[in-house]
Amino acid sequence: MIQIRTGTRDDAEIIHRFVRELAEYERQPSAVEATVETFRADLSRPVPPFECLVADHDGEPAGFALFFHNYSTWKGRQGIWLEDLFVTPAFRRRGIGLALLRAVARIASERDCGRLEWAVLDWNQPAIDFYESLGGEQQDEWRIFRITGEGIGRVAGR
Repeated sequence: MIQIRTGTRDDAEIIHRFVRELAEYERQPSAVEATVETFRADLSRPVPPFECLVADHDGEPAGFALFFHNYSTWKGRQGIWLEDLFVTPAFRRRGIGLALLRAVARIASERDCGRLEWAVLDWNQPAIDFYESLGGEQQDEWRIFRITGEGIGRVAGR
């Protein structure tokens, strides 16, 4: 049986494990800088910087969805950015990813969000097929840009 629950500071180890597994799947295992303590501290804040849903399958943690609010100036409403949706390989093809995405969509609907958005690596065809089967639309005209680390300081003039 699949149970979706809100992740708490007590789930920091599980969340970290899922993030590490996701990084391995996405071929970037050394990119994870976040620690168990990072997640525990962030989920202990009065207003955490993200929310997390954890999927349990027969009582075992099987996957997670980590998301946060953004804002659409065109819609004049907040939206949700789904940062990560991941199901451990041993639990795939059991409806867990769909259950997690539906739970996030329910939250977006209840909060009157104008958008639910996420990014998918261009080589991850199973995820692309999954999202398209649910009505997700690729936004080919948009490109994601990123500045990290020292680059942020350079742009900031530091």
